[in-house]
Amino acid sequence: MSAREHLRIVAVIQARMGSTRLPGKVLKPIAGRPLLWHIIHRLKASHLIEDIAVATSTAPRDDAIAEFGRLNGVRVIRGPEDDVLARFACAAEALDCDIIVRVSSDAPFIDAAFVDHLVATLIEQDGDYVLMEEGADCAHEGVDPFTRRALDKLMMDAHDDPVAREHVTGYFKLHPDFVTIARAKPYPALARPGGRLTVDTPDDLAFAEAMHARLDAKAGEASLADLLLLLEREPALRTNAHVRQKALAGGGLALIRCDGGGRFGYGHVKRMTALARALRDREGIGATFAVHGSEDALAPIRNAGFEAVPVENDGRALERECARRKPDLLLLDCREGPQTFELGRCGTSLVALIDDSSARRLAGDVAYYPPVPQAEALDWSGSRCIPKIGWEWALLGTAQGGVRPKALSPRPTLLVSLGGSDPQGLTLRAARALAALDPVFRARFVIGPGMAEREKVAARIARLKSNFETVEGADDLATEFASADLALAAFGVTAYELAAFGVPALYLCLSEDHALSASAFEYAGMGISLGLADEAAEDRIARAVTALLSDSGRRREMRTAGLMTVDGQGAARIAADLATELALRRAAPIARRAATAPG
Repeated sequence: MSAREHLRIVAVIQARMGSTRLPGKVLKPIAGRPLLWHIIHRLKASHLIEDIAVATSTAPRDDAIAEFGRLNGVRVIRGPEDDVLARFACAAEALDCDIIVRVSSDAPFIDAAFVDHLVATLIEQDGDYVLMEEGADCAHEGVDPFTRRALDKLMMDAHDDPVAREHVTGYFKLHPDFVTIARAKPYPALARPGGRLTVDTPDDLAFAEAMHARLDAKAGEASLADLLLLLEREPALRTNAHVRQKALAGGGLALIRCDGGGRFGYGHVKRMTALARALRDREGIGATFAVHGSEDALAPIRNAGFEAVPVENDGRALERECARRKPDLLLLDCREGPQTFELGRCGTSLVALIDDSSARRLAGDVAYYPPVPQAEALDWSGSRCIPKIGWEWALLGTAQGGVRPKALSPRPTLLVSLGGSDPQGLTLRAARALAALDPVFRARFVIGPGMAEREKVAARIARLKSNFETVEGADDLATEFASADLALAAFGVTAYELAAFGVPALYLCLSEDHALSASAFEYAGMGISLGLADEAAEDRIARAVTALLSDSGRRREMRTAGLMTVDGQGAARIAADLATELALRRAAPIARRAATAPG
Protein backbone atom coordinates (compact mmCIF):
# COMPACT_ATOMS: atom_id res chain seq x y z
CA MET A 1 0.00 0.00 0.00
CA SER A 2 0.94 3.65 -0.08
CA ALA A 3 3.36 5.01 2.53
CA ARG A 4 0.99 7.86 3.38
CA GLU A 5 -1.06 7.44 6.57
CA HIS A 6 -4.41 7.78 4.84
CA LEU A 7 -5.35 5.43 2.00
CA ARG A 8 -7.35 7.21 -0.68
CA ILE A 9 -10.04 4.87 -2.05
CA VAL A 10 -11.99 5.72 -5.21
CA ALA A 11 -14.56 3.98 -7.35
CA VAL A 12 -14.08 4.04 -11.13
CA ILE A 13 -17.08 2.99 -13.23
CA GLN A 14 -16.13 1.80 -16.71
CA ALA A 15 -18.86 2.81 -19.15
CA ARG A 16 -19.37 3.09 -22.90
CA MET A 17 -22.36 3.70 -25.14
CA GLY A 18 -21.15 1.10 -27.65
CA SER A 19 -22.19 -2.15 -25.93
CA THR A 20 -22.58 -4.83 -28.63
CA ARG A 21 -25.45 -6.59 -26.85
CA LEU A 22 -27.44 -3.53 -25.74
CA PRO A 23 -26.17 -0.28 -27.31
CA GLY A 24 -26.51 2.73 -25.00
CA LYS A 25 -27.37 0.52 -22.02
CA VAL A 26 -25.60 2.72 -19.44
CA LEU A 27 -28.12 5.52 -19.97
CA LYS A 28 -31.22 3.36 -20.41
CA PRO A 29 -33.81 3.99 -17.68
CA ILE A 30 -34.71 1.67 -14.82
CA ALA A 31 -37.51 2.92 -12.55
CA GLY A 32 -37.20 6.30 -14.26
CA ARG A 33 -33.44 6.81 -13.76
CA PRO A 34 -30.50 5.89 -16.03
CA LEU A 35 -28.62 2.70 -15.18
CA LEU A 36 -25.46 4.74 -14.55
CA TRP A 37 -27.35 6.88 -12.01
CA HIS A 38 -28.35 3.76 -10.05
CA ILE A 39 -24.73 2.65 -9.75
CA ILE A 40 -23.45 6.05 -8.63
CA HIS A 41 -26.35 6.49 -6.18
CA ARG A 42 -25.61 3.15 -4.50
CA LEU A 43 -21.84 3.72 -4.34
CA LYS A 44 -22.43 6.99 -2.48
CA ALA A 45 -23.64 4.90 0.49
CA SER A 46 -20.14 3.42 0.95
CA HIS A 47 -18.29 4.45 4.13
CA LEU A 48 -14.85 3.89 2.58
CA ILE A 49 -15.08 5.27 -0.95
CA GLU A 50 -14.04 8.93 -1.04
CA ASP A 51 -14.62 9.74 -4.70
CA ILE A 52 -16.52 8.34 -7.69
CA ALA A 53 -15.60 8.80 -11.35
CA VAL A 54 -16.68 7.40 -14.69
CA ALA A 55 -14.03 6.18 -17.15
CA THR A 56 -15.22 6.29 -20.74
CA SER A 57 -13.70 6.61 -24.17
CA THR A 58 -12.89 9.59 -26.37
CA ALA A 59 -15.24 8.29 -29.10
CA PRO A 60 -17.94 10.82 -30.13
CA ARG A 61 -20.77 8.46 -29.16
CA ASP A 62 -19.52 8.58 -25.56
CA ASP A 63 -20.09 12.34 -25.43
CA ALA A 64 -23.50 11.44 -23.99
CA ILE A 65 -21.77 9.94 -20.92
CA ALA A 66 -19.66 13.07 -20.49
CA GLU A 67 -22.83 15.16 -20.62
CA PHE A 68 -24.49 12.88 -18.04
CA GLY A 69 -21.49 13.44 -15.74
CA ARG A 70 -21.68 17.21 -16.18
CA LEU A 71 -25.39 17.31 -15.37
CA ASN A 72 -25.02 15.02 -12.35
CA GLY A 73 -21.82 16.43 -10.88
CA VAL A 74 -19.78 13.29 -11.51
CA ARG A 75 -16.23 13.43 -12.84
CA VAL A 76 -15.79 11.76 -16.25
CA ILE A 77 -12.30 10.70 -17.37
CA ARG A 78 -11.82 9.80 -21.02
CA GLY A 79 -9.24 7.60 -22.70
CA PRO A 80 -8.67 5.19 -25.64
CA GLU A 81 -11.77 3.35 -26.85
CA ASP A 82 -9.90 0.07 -27.44
CA ASP A 83 -7.85 0.08 -24.21
CA VAL A 84 -9.84 -0.10 -20.95
CA LEU A 85 -6.65 -0.65 -18.95
CA ALA A 86 -5.22 2.65 -20.19
CA ARG A 87 -8.45 4.39 -19.18
CA PHE A 88 -8.05 3.08 -15.63
CA ALA A 89 -4.45 4.24 -15.57
CA CYS A 90 -5.59 7.73 -16.62
CA ALA A 91 -8.29 7.68 -13.93
CA ALA A 92 -5.88 6.54 -11.20
CA GLU A 93 -3.46 9.32 -12.11
CA ALA A 94 -6.19 11.96 -12.20
CA LEU A 95 -7.72 10.83 -8.89
CA ASP A 96 -4.39 10.27 -7.09
CA CYS A 97 -5.65 7.11 -5.39
CA ASP A 98 -4.21 4.14 -3.51
CA ILE A 99 -7.08 1.71 -4.01
CA ILE A 100 -9.38 1.55 -7.04
CA VAL A 101 -12.78 -0.12 -6.90
CA ARG A 102 -13.41 -1.13 -10.48
CA VAL A 103 -17.17 -1.00 -11.06
CA SER A 104 -18.99 -2.45 -14.04
CA SER A 105 -21.64 -0.24 -15.64
CA ASP A 106 -24.09 -3.14 -15.92
CA ALA A 107 -24.73 -3.77 -12.19
CA PRO A 108 -27.81 -1.83 -10.95
CA PHE A 109 -28.09 -3.73 -7.64
CA ILE A 110 -24.69 -2.89 -6.11
CA ASP A 111 -24.59 -3.19 -2.31
CA ALA A 112 -22.29 -0.51 -0.80
CA ALA A 113 -21.84 -2.39 2.48
CA PHE A 114 -20.56 -5.42 0.58
CA VAL A 115 -18.14 -3.19 -1.36
CA ASP A 116 -16.82 -1.93 1.98
CA HIS A 117 -16.44 -5.55 3.13
CA LEU A 118 -14.19 -6.30 0.14
CA VAL A 119 -12.14 -3.11 0.51
CA ALA A 120 -11.63 -3.70 4.25
CA THR A 121 -10.44 -7.25 3.55
CA LEU A 122 -7.99 -5.97 0.93
CA ILE A 123 -6.50 -3.51 3.44
CA GLU A 124 -6.43 -5.92 6.40
CA GLN A 125 -4.62 -8.65 4.43
CA ASP A 126 -2.36 -6.17 2.59
CA GLY A 127 -3.39 -7.71 -0.71
CA ASP A 128 -3.42 -6.27 -4.22
CA TYR A 129 -6.69 -7.85 -5.40
CA VAL A 130 -9.53 -9.44 -3.48
CA LEU A 131 -11.76 -12.45 -4.15
CA MET A 132 -14.21 -14.35 -2.00
CA GLU A 133 -12.94 -17.40 -0.13
CA GLU A 134 -12.87 -20.60 -2.20
CA GLY A 135 -16.32 -22.17 -2.38
CA ALA A 136 -18.14 -19.18 -0.87
CA ASP A 137 -21.46 -18.36 -2.49
CA CYS A 138 -21.97 -14.69 -3.25
CA ALA A 139 -24.76 -13.14 -5.27
CA HIS A 140 -22.99 -9.80 -5.73
CA GLU A 141 -21.47 -8.89 -9.11
CA GLY A 142 -19.78 -5.97 -10.77
CA VAL A 143 -17.13 -4.70 -8.30
CA ASP A 144 -13.38 -5.46 -8.07
CA PRO A 145 -11.19 -3.58 -5.56
CA PHE A 146 -7.45 -3.60 -6.33
CA THR A 147 -4.42 -1.51 -5.47
CA ARG A 148 -2.63 1.17 -7.41
CA ARG A 149 0.53 -0.96 -7.38
CA ALA A 150 -1.42 -3.85 -9.00
CA LEU A 151 -2.60 -1.45 -11.71
CA ASP A 152 0.95 -0.20 -12.27
CA LYS A 153 2.18 -3.79 -12.61
CA LEU A 154 -0.54 -4.52 -15.16
CA MET A 155 0.53 -1.49 -17.19
CA MET A 156 4.21 -2.47 -17.08
CA ASP A 157 4.04 -6.25 -17.48
CA ALA A 158 0.72 -7.15 -19.14
CA HIS A 159 -0.43 -4.15 -21.16
CA ASP A 160 -0.24 -6.07 -24.44
CA ASP A 161 -2.41 -8.93 -23.17
CA PRO A 162 -5.97 -8.69 -24.66
CA VAL A 163 -7.62 -9.76 -21.38
CA ALA A 164 -5.72 -7.13 -19.37
CA ARG A 165 -6.47 -4.39 -21.90
CA GLU A 166 -10.20 -5.19 -22.13
CA HIS A 167 -11.11 -6.69 -18.75
CA VAL A 168 -8.37 -5.30 -16.44
CA THR A 169 -8.96 -7.36 -13.26
CA GLY A 170 -9.91 -10.38 -15.35
CA TYR A 171 -6.17 -10.84 -15.85
CA PHE A 172 -5.71 -11.45 -12.09
CA LYS A 173 -8.30 -14.25 -12.21
CA LEU A 174 -6.54 -15.97 -15.11
CA HIS A 175 -3.08 -15.44 -13.53
CA PRO A 176 -3.58 -15.78 -9.73
CA ASP A 177 0.17 -15.58 -9.03
CA PHE A 178 0.58 -12.22 -10.76
CA VAL A 179 -0.28 -10.23 -7.62
CA THR A 180 -1.10 -11.02 -3.99
CA ILE A 181 -4.76 -12.00 -3.70
CA ALA A 182 -6.70 -11.39 -0.49
CA ARG A 183 -9.64 -13.66 0.39
CA ALA A 184 -12.83 -12.20 1.83
CA LYS A 185 -15.03 -14.17 4.22
CA PRO A 186 -18.63 -14.92 3.22
CA TYR A 187 -20.99 -11.97 3.52
CA PRO A 188 -24.09 -13.42 5.23
CA ALA A 189 -26.78 -11.23 3.62
CA LEU A 190 -25.58 -12.14 0.11
CA ALA A 191 -24.15 -15.62 0.74
CA ARG A 192 -26.28 -17.44 -1.81
CA PRO A 193 -26.23 -18.01 -5.57
CA GLY A 194 -27.57 -14.90 -7.24
CA GLY A 195 -28.08 -15.92 -10.84
CA ARG A 196 -28.00 -13.14 -13.41
CA LEU A 197 -28.40 -9.66 -11.91
CA THR A 198 -26.46 -7.60 -14.46
CA VAL A 199 -27.89 -5.64 -17.40
CA ASP A 200 -26.38 -6.64 -20.72
CA THR A 201 -29.41 -7.38 -22.93
CA PRO A 202 -32.99 -6.09 -23.37
CA ASP A 203 -34.23 -9.07 -21.34
CA ASP A 204 -31.90 -8.11 -18.46
CA LEU A 205 -33.16 -4.52 -18.60
CA ALA A 206 -36.79 -5.67 -18.49
CA PHE A 207 -35.94 -7.94 -15.53
CA ALA A 208 -34.37 -5.06 -13.55
CA GLU A 209 -37.39 -2.86 -14.26
CA ALA A 210 -39.79 -5.63 -13.23
CA MET A 211 -37.91 -6.27 -9.99
CA HIS A 212 -38.15 -2.63 -8.94
CA ALA A 213 -41.89 -2.76 -9.61
CA ARG A 214 -42.31 -6.09 -7.80
CA LEU A 215 -40.47 -4.76 -4.72
CA ASP A 216 -42.39 -1.49 -4.97
CA ALA A 217 -39.02 0.28 -4.84
CA LYS A 218 -38.13 3.72 -6.11
CA ALA A 219 -35.00 4.21 -8.22
CA GLY A 220 -31.91 3.13 -6.27
CA GLU A 221 -33.86 1.64 -3.37
CA ALA A 222 -34.28 -2.01 -4.38
CA SER A 223 -32.31 -3.89 -1.72
CA LEU A 224 -30.21 -6.70 -3.16
CA ALA A 225 -30.81 -8.84 -0.06
CA ASP A 226 -34.59 -8.38 -0.38
CA LEU A 227 -34.39 -9.16 -4.10
CA LEU A 228 -32.54 -12.42 -3.46
CA LEU A 229 -35.13 -13.53 -0.90
CA LEU A 230 -37.91 -12.74 -3.38
CA LEU A 231 -36.21 -14.75 -6.13
CA GLU A 232 -35.79 -17.72 -3.78
CA ARG A 233 -39.52 -17.66 -3.10
CA GLU A 234 -40.53 -17.04 -6.71
CA PRO A 235 -37.85 -18.40 -9.09
CA ALA A 236 -40.21 -17.98 -12.07
CA LEU A 237 -39.49 -14.24 -11.84
CA ARG A 238 -36.08 -14.87 -13.43
CA THR A 239 -37.19 -13.98 -16.96
CA ASN A 240 -33.58 -13.47 -18.08
CA ALA A 241 -32.24 -16.83 -16.87
CA HIS A 242 -31.42 -17.93 -20.44
CA VAL A 243 -28.87 -15.12 -20.91
CA ARG A 244 -25.22 -16.16 -20.62
CA GLN A 245 -22.40 -13.99 -19.35
CA LYS A 246 -19.75 -13.18 -21.94
CA ALA A 247 -16.53 -15.11 -21.48
CA LEU A 248 -13.33 -13.16 -20.87
CA ALA A 249 -11.68 -14.24 -24.09
CA GLY A 250 -14.84 -15.01 -26.07
CA GLY A 251 -17.51 -12.74 -27.42
CA GLY A 252 -17.06 -10.95 -30.70
CA LEU A 253 -19.28 -9.17 -33.19
CA ALA A 254 -21.46 -10.51 -35.99
CA LEU A 255 -22.40 -8.37 -38.97
CA ILE A 256 -25.69 -9.61 -40.41
CA ARG A 257 -26.54 -8.76 -44.02
CA CYS A 258 -30.14 -9.54 -44.92
CA ASP A 259 -32.98 -8.38 -47.17
CA GLY A 260 -36.24 -7.05 -45.78
CA GLY A 261 -39.43 -5.12 -46.39
CA GLY A 262 -41.14 -4.26 -49.66
CA ARG A 263 -40.87 -7.00 -52.24
CA PHE A 264 -38.71 -9.14 -49.94
CA GLY A 265 -41.21 -9.41 -47.09
CA TYR A 266 -40.12 -9.59 -43.46
CA GLY A 267 -39.21 -13.26 -43.03
CA HIS A 268 -35.46 -12.75 -43.43
CA VAL A 269 -35.49 -9.89 -40.91
CA LYS A 270 -37.55 -11.87 -38.39
CA ARG A 271 -35.44 -14.98 -38.44
CA MET A 272 -32.12 -13.14 -38.42
CA THR A 273 -33.27 -11.05 -35.46
CA ALA A 274 -34.02 -14.32 -33.67
CA LEU A 275 -30.53 -15.58 -34.51
CA ALA A 276 -28.98 -12.28 -33.39
CA ARG A 277 -30.79 -12.65 -30.03
CA ALA A 278 -29.43 -16.18 -29.61
CA LEU A 279 -25.89 -15.05 -30.47
CA ARG A 280 -26.09 -12.15 -28.04
CA ASP A 281 -28.01 -13.69 -25.16
CA ARG A 282 -26.71 -17.26 -25.26
CA GLU A 283 -23.19 -16.94 -26.68
CA GLY A 284 -22.10 -13.41 -25.77
CA ILE A 285 -21.62 -12.41 -29.43
CA GLY A 286 -22.92 -8.97 -30.33
CA ALA A 287 -24.70 -8.28 -33.61
CA THR A 288 -25.26 -5.37 -35.95
CA PHE A 289 -27.33 -5.36 -39.15
CA ALA A 290 -26.87 -4.12 -42.72
CA VAL A 291 -30.26 -4.37 -44.44
CA HIS A 292 -31.07 -4.14 -48.14
CA GLY A 293 -34.70 -3.27 -48.80
CA SER A 294 -37.14 -0.74 -47.41
CA GLU A 295 -36.69 1.46 -44.33
CA ASP A 296 -39.56 -0.15 -42.40
CA ALA A 297 -37.57 -3.40 -42.15
CA LEU A 298 -35.14 -1.68 -39.76
CA ALA A 299 -37.75 -1.00 -37.06
CA PRO A 300 -38.16 -4.56 -35.66
CA ILE A 301 -34.38 -5.00 -35.57
CA ARG A 302 -33.87 -1.77 -33.64
CA ASN A 303 -36.79 -2.60 -31.34
CA ALA A 304 -34.95 -5.81 -30.43
CA GLY A 305 -31.95 -3.75 -29.29
CA PHE A 306 -29.67 -4.05 -32.33
CA GLU A 307 -28.07 -1.41 -34.50
CA ALA A 308 -29.24 -1.51 -38.13
CA VAL A 309 -28.30 0.52 -41.18
CA PRO A 310 -29.71 0.43 -44.73
CA VAL A 311 -27.30 -0.63 -47.47
CA GLU A 312 -27.49 -0.85 -51.23
CA ASN A 313 -27.24 -4.21 -52.98
CA ASP A 314 -23.57 -3.61 -53.56
CA GLY A 315 -20.56 -5.66 -52.48
CA ARG A 316 -18.62 -2.46 -51.93
CA ALA A 317 -21.25 -1.28 -49.43
CA LEU A 318 -20.82 -4.50 -47.46
CA GLU A 319 -17.04 -4.18 -47.67
CA ARG A 320 -17.27 -0.68 -46.21
CA GLU A 321 -19.44 -1.91 -43.33
CA CYS A 322 -16.94 -4.68 -42.59
CA ALA A 323 -14.08 -2.18 -42.62
CA ARG A 324 -16.01 0.09 -40.24
CA ARG A 325 -17.27 -2.60 -37.86
CA LYS A 326 -14.42 -5.13 -38.08
CA PRO A 327 -16.77 -8.06 -37.33
CA ASP A 328 -15.52 -11.51 -36.36
CA LEU A 329 -18.45 -13.13 -38.16
CA LEU A 330 -20.31 -12.23 -41.36
CA LEU A 331 -23.81 -13.73 -41.63
CA LEU A 332 -25.75 -13.62 -44.91
CA ASP A 333 -29.47 -14.21 -45.40
CA CYS A 334 -30.35 -12.52 -48.65
CA ARG A 335 -31.89 -13.09 -52.04
CA GLU A 336 -29.85 -10.30 -53.55
CA GLY A 337 -26.38 -9.77 -52.21
CA PRO A 338 -22.62 -9.77 -52.69
CA GLN A 339 -20.99 -11.98 -55.26
CA THR A 340 -18.46 -14.68 -54.44
CA PHE A 341 -15.40 -12.55 -55.16
CA GLU A 342 -16.79 -9.65 -53.08
CA LEU A 343 -17.04 -11.79 -49.96
CA GLY A 344 -13.30 -12.38 -50.10
CA ARG A 345 -12.67 -8.68 -49.55
CA CYS A 346 -14.66 -8.47 -46.30
CA GLY A 347 -11.83 -9.89 -44.19
CA THR A 348 -13.87 -11.63 -41.47
CA SER A 349 -12.81 -14.74 -39.55
CA LEU A 350 -15.96 -16.64 -40.45
CA VAL A 351 -18.59 -16.32 -43.21
CA ALA A 352 -21.89 -18.15 -42.67
CA LEU A 353 -24.96 -18.33 -44.89
CA ILE A 354 -28.60 -19.16 -44.24
CA ASP A 355 -30.64 -21.05 -46.83
CA ASP A 356 -28.57 -19.74 -49.75
CA SER A 357 -28.48 -21.65 -53.02
CA SER A 358 -26.60 -18.97 -54.99
CA ALA A 359 -22.94 -19.21 -56.01
CA ARG A 360 -21.87 -17.03 -53.06
CA ARG A 361 -22.35 -20.01 -50.72
CA LEU A 362 -19.20 -21.49 -52.27
CA ALA A 363 -17.12 -18.66 -50.75
CA GLY A 364 -18.55 -19.21 -47.27
CA ASP A 365 -17.22 -21.29 -44.39
CA VAL A 366 -20.50 -22.84 -43.23
CA ALA A 367 -24.07 -22.82 -44.56
CA TYR A 368 -27.31 -23.96 -42.91
CA TYR A 369 -30.36 -25.44 -44.67
CA PRO A 370 -33.61 -27.25 -43.93
CA PRO A 371 -33.82 -30.54 -45.86
CA VAL A 372 -35.71 -29.19 -48.88
CA PRO A 373 -35.00 -30.68 -52.34
CA GLN A 374 -32.98 -27.66 -53.52
CA ALA A 375 -30.57 -27.94 -50.58
CA GLU A 376 -30.11 -31.68 -51.05
CA ALA A 377 -29.26 -31.14 -54.74
CA LEU A 378 -26.60 -28.43 -54.29
CA ASP A 379 -23.13 -29.14 -55.71
CA TRP A 380 -20.25 -28.25 -53.37
CA SER A 381 -17.39 -29.31 -55.63
CA GLY A 382 -14.25 -27.25 -55.05
CA SER A 383 -15.71 -25.34 -52.10
CA ARG A 384 -14.35 -25.25 -48.55
CA CYS A 385 -17.83 -24.41 -47.24
CA ILE A 386 -19.39 -26.98 -44.90
CA PRO A 387 -23.13 -27.46 -45.60
CA LYS A 388 -25.33 -28.43 -42.65
CA ILE A 389 -28.70 -29.73 -43.81
CA GLY A 390 -31.56 -30.91 -41.60
CA TRP A 391 -34.75 -29.84 -39.86
CA GLU A 392 -32.67 -29.07 -36.76
CA TRP A 393 -31.21 -26.04 -38.61
CA ALA A 394 -34.63 -24.58 -39.49
CA LEU A 395 -34.49 -20.94 -38.41
CA LEU A 396 -37.70 -19.35 -37.13
CA GLY A 397 -38.61 -15.73 -36.57
CA THR A 398 -40.99 -16.42 -33.67
CA ALA A 399 -40.13 -18.12 -30.38
CA GLN A 400 -41.87 -21.49 -30.16
CA GLY A 401 -41.40 -22.01 -26.43
CA GLY A 402 -42.48 -25.65 -26.27
CA VAL A 403 -46.18 -25.04 -26.98
CA ARG A 404 -48.26 -28.18 -26.65
CA PRO A 405 -51.10 -29.13 -28.99
CA LYS A 406 -54.34 -27.70 -27.71
CA ALA A 407 -57.60 -29.60 -27.77
CA LEU A 408 -59.43 -29.35 -31.08
CA SER A 409 -62.22 -26.78 -30.80
CA PRO A 410 -65.87 -27.38 -31.73
CA ARG A 411 -65.62 -24.08 -33.64
CA PRO A 412 -62.02 -24.11 -35.00
CA THR A 413 -59.89 -21.06 -35.69
CA LEU A 414 -58.39 -20.59 -39.16
CA LEU A 415 -55.35 -18.26 -39.31
CA VAL A 416 -54.74 -16.61 -42.69
CA SER A 417 -51.19 -15.26 -43.00
CA LEU A 418 -50.16 -14.46 -46.55
CA GLY A 419 -47.08 -12.31 -46.14
CA GLY A 420 -45.98 -9.10 -44.48
CA SER A 421 -46.26 -7.19 -47.75
CA ASP A 422 -48.52 -9.56 -49.75
CA PRO A 423 -47.57 -8.14 -53.18
CA GLN A 424 -50.05 -10.41 -55.01
CA GLY A 425 -53.06 -9.38 -52.92
CA LEU A 426 -53.60 -12.94 -51.69
CA THR A 427 -55.20 -11.92 -48.39
CA LEU A 428 -58.23 -10.36 -50.07
CA ARG A 429 -58.45 -13.24 -52.54
CA ALA A 430 -58.48 -15.74 -49.69
CA ALA A 431 -61.16 -13.75 -47.86
CA ARG A 432 -63.42 -13.85 -50.93
CA ALA A 433 -62.86 -17.58 -51.29
CA LEU A 434 -63.65 -18.28 -47.63
CA ALA A 435 -66.72 -16.03 -47.61
CA ALA A 436 -68.57 -18.69 -49.60
CA LEU A 437 -68.27 -21.18 -46.73
CA ASP A 438 -70.67 -21.63 -43.81
CA PRO A 439 -69.52 -19.67 -40.72
CA VAL A 440 -68.75 -22.78 -38.67
CA PHE A 441 -65.19 -21.55 -38.09
CA ARG A 442 -63.49 -18.37 -36.92
CA ALA A 443 -61.10 -16.78 -39.46
CA ARG A 444 -58.34 -14.39 -38.40
CA PHE A 445 -56.56 -12.52 -41.21
CA VAL A 446 -53.07 -11.13 -40.56
CA ILE A 447 -52.66 -7.66 -42.07
CA GLY A 448 -48.92 -7.28 -42.65
CA PRO A 449 -46.99 -4.06 -41.99
CA GLY A 450 -45.92 -3.68 -45.62
CA MET A 451 -49.29 -4.42 -47.21
CA ALA A 452 -50.51 -1.80 -49.68
CA GLU A 453 -53.65 0.04 -48.46
CA ARG A 454 -53.78 -2.24 -45.45
CA GLU A 455 -56.49 -0.21 -43.65
CA LYS A 456 -58.81 -0.55 -46.66
CA VAL A 457 -58.04 -4.25 -47.02
CA ALA A 458 -58.79 -4.84 -43.32
CA ALA A 459 -62.08 -2.94 -43.54
CA ARG A 460 -63.20 -4.89 -46.64
CA ILE A 461 -62.40 -8.23 -44.99
CA ALA A 462 -64.29 -7.33 -41.81
CA ARG A 463 -67.39 -6.47 -43.87
CA LEU A 464 -67.34 -9.72 -45.82
CA LYS A 465 -68.45 -12.09 -43.05
CA SER A 466 -69.38 -11.97 -39.37
CA ASN A 467 -66.84 -14.69 -38.51
CA PHE A 468 -63.95 -12.74 -40.10
CA GLU A 469 -61.50 -10.86 -37.85
CA THR A 470 -58.27 -9.01 -38.64
CA VAL A 471 -54.92 -9.01 -36.82
CA GLU A 472 -53.13 -5.69 -37.27
CA GLY A 473 -49.88 -4.26 -35.90
CA ALA A 474 -48.64 -7.57 -34.44
CA ASP A 475 -44.83 -7.76 -34.21
CA ASP A 476 -44.96 -11.37 -33.04
CA LEU A 477 -47.60 -13.91 -34.09
CA ALA A 478 -46.79 -16.48 -31.40
CA THR A 479 -50.16 -15.96 -29.69
CA GLU A 480 -51.97 -16.37 -33.01
CA PHE A 481 -50.03 -19.53 -33.86
CA ALA A 482 -50.68 -21.01 -30.42
CA SER A 483 -54.45 -20.55 -30.74
CA ALA A 484 -54.91 -21.64 -34.39
CA ASP A 485 -56.40 -24.99 -35.43
CA LEU A 486 -55.46 -24.56 -39.09
CA ALA A 487 -53.57 -22.01 -41.21
CA LEU A 488 -53.66 -20.79 -44.77
CA ALA A 489 -50.21 -19.31 -45.34
CA ALA A 490 -47.86 -18.00 -47.97
CA PHE A 491 -44.94 -20.41 -47.98
CA GLY A 492 -41.82 -18.97 -46.35
CA VAL A 493 -40.53 -18.53 -42.80
CA THR A 494 -44.12 -18.65 -41.54
CA ALA A 495 -44.40 -22.28 -42.72
CA TYR A 496 -41.56 -23.29 -40.37
CA GLU A 497 -43.09 -21.36 -37.48
CA LEU A 498 -46.50 -22.97 -37.97
CA ALA A 499 -44.91 -26.43 -37.98
CA ALA A 500 -43.03 -25.67 -34.74
CA PHE A 501 -46.32 -24.63 -33.12
CA GLY A 502 -48.03 -27.77 -34.40
CA VAL A 503 -50.47 -25.89 -36.67
CA PRO A 504 -51.63 -27.85 -39.75
CA ALA A 505 -51.22 -25.63 -42.80
CA LEU A 506 -52.23 -25.10 -46.40
CA TYR A 507 -49.50 -23.35 -48.42
CA LEU A 508 -49.84 -20.89 -51.29
CA CYS A 509 -46.47 -20.56 -53.04
CA LEU A 510 -45.20 -17.34 -54.61
CA SER A 511 -42.53 -19.02 -56.73
CA GLU A 512 -41.48 -22.38 -58.17
CA ASP A 513 -38.68 -22.44 -55.58
CA HIS A 514 -41.20 -22.07 -52.75
CA ALA A 515 -43.39 -24.76 -54.28
CA LEU A 516 -40.43 -27.15 -54.30
CA SER A 517 -39.66 -26.38 -50.65
CA ALA A 518 -43.32 -26.82 -49.72
CA SER A 519 -43.17 -30.35 -51.13
CA ALA A 520 -40.75 -31.29 -48.30
CA PHE A 521 -43.29 -30.10 -45.73
CA GLU A 522 -46.02 -32.08 -47.47
CA TYR A 523 -43.81 -35.17 -47.56
CA ALA A 524 -43.14 -34.79 -43.80
CA GLY A 525 -46.90 -34.63 -43.20
CA MET A 526 -46.91 -31.08 -41.75
CA GLY A 527 -48.99 -29.36 -44.42
CA ILE A 528 -50.53 -29.44 -47.88
CA SER A 529 -49.24 -27.40 -50.82
CA LEU A 530 -51.82 -25.72 -53.04
CA GLY A 531 -49.12 -24.95 -55.59
CA LEU A 532 -48.41 -21.57 -57.13
CA ALA A 533 -50.65 -18.85 -55.74
CA ASP A 534 -51.44 -17.28 -59.11
CA GLU A 535 -52.73 -20.66 -60.34
CA ALA A 536 -54.83 -21.49 -57.25
CA ALA A 537 -58.50 -20.70 -58.00
CA GLU A 538 -60.68 -19.38 -55.17
CA ASP A 539 -62.95 -22.44 -55.24
CA ARG A 540 -59.92 -24.72 -54.85
CA ILE A 541 -58.78 -22.77 -51.79
CA ALA A 542 -62.28 -23.02 -50.31
CA ARG A 543 -62.49 -26.78 -50.94
CA ALA A 544 -59.08 -27.42 -49.36
CA VAL A 545 -60.00 -25.44 -46.23
CA THR A 546 -63.37 -27.22 -45.95
CA ALA A 547 -61.75 -30.64 -46.31
CA LEU A 548 -59.26 -30.07 -43.50
CA LEU A 549 -61.72 -28.34 -41.18
CA SER A 550 -63.97 -31.37 -41.43
CA ASP A 551 -61.17 -33.90 -40.90
CA SER A 552 -60.03 -33.55 -37.28
CA GLY A 553 -58.07 -36.82 -37.47
CA ARG A 554 -55.95 -35.53 -40.38
CA ARG A 555 -55.33 -32.24 -38.58
CA ARG A 556 -54.26 -34.10 -35.46
CA GLU A 557 -51.74 -36.13 -37.50
CA MET A 558 -50.38 -32.98 -39.16
CA ARG A 559 -50.05 -31.27 -35.79
CA THR A 560 -48.04 -34.18 -34.40
CA ALA A 561 -45.82 -34.27 -37.48
CA GLY A 562 -45.02 -30.58 -37.15
CA LEU A 563 -44.16 -30.77 -33.46
CA MET A 564 -41.96 -33.81 -34.02
CA THR A 565 -40.12 -32.36 -37.02
CA VAL A 566 -39.42 -28.67 -36.26
CA ASP A 567 -38.46 -28.12 -32.62
CA GLY A 568 -38.07 -24.33 -32.76
CA GLN A 569 -34.48 -24.41 -31.47
CA GLY A 570 -32.76 -23.61 -34.76
CA ALA A 571 -31.57 -20.16 -33.68
CA ALA A 572 -29.99 -21.45 -30.45
CA ARG A 573 -28.45 -24.39 -32.30
CA ILE A 574 -26.93 -22.26 -35.09
CA ALA A 575 -25.66 -19.67 -32.58
CA ALA A 576 -23.91 -22.37 -30.53
CA ASP A 577 -22.41 -23.90 -33.67
CA LEU A 578 -21.08 -20.54 -34.85
CA ALA A 579 -19.65 -19.72 -31.40
CA THR A 580 -17.83 -23.07 -31.38
CA GLU A 581 -16.43 -22.47 -34.85
CA LEU A 582 -15.24 -18.98 -33.88
CA ALA A 583 -13.53 -20.37 -30.78
CA LEU A 584 -11.75 -23.02 -32.87
CA ARG A 585 -10.52 -20.40 -35.31
CA ARG A 586 -9.21 -18.22 -32.49
CA ALA A 587 -7.43 -21.17 -30.93
CA ALA A 588 -5.78 -22.32 -34.18
CA PRO A 589 -3.12 -19.55 -34.41
CA ILE A 590 -2.23 -20.07 -30.73
CA ALA A 591 -1.82 -23.80 -31.31
CA ARG A 592 0.35 -23.15 -34.38
CA ARG A 593 2.58 -20.73 -32.46
CA ALA A 594 2.96 -23.25 -29.63
CA ALA A 595 3.86 -26.00 -32.09
CA THR A 596 6.60 -23.91 -33.71
CA ALA A 597 8.01 -22.45 -30.49
CA PRO A 598 11.64 -23.42 -29.82
CA GLY A 599 12.50 -25.91 -27.10
